[in-house]
Amino acid sequence: MSKRKRFNQTELLKRLLDVKPVCKKCGRSAHQVQLDLHHKDGISSNDNWKNIVIYCRACHNDTHDTVPKKRQL
Repeated sequence: MSKRKRFNQTELLKRLLDVKPVCKKCGRSAHQVQLDLHHKDGISSNDNWKNIVIYCRACHNDTHDTVPKKRQL
C-alpha cells in the first residue's frame, strides 16, 4: 500500500473555501473530526480536484479497508 499524499496546507485552505468541509460519506464536519482527502481513481499523483473527495479519517480508512494501529488487537 502506498503512503497517503501530503497536500500543501495553503492549497487545502483555498479549496475548502469552495466546498463544504464535511465527510462525503457520514457527514461529520471539520469541527467534529479530522478530515482527509481521498483520490477517487487511486492515483495519488492525480491532484485534479475532480479526483478528490473529502472523507473523515474513519471513512477514509474504511475506503482503503485499513484499520488504524490503535484499533488493532
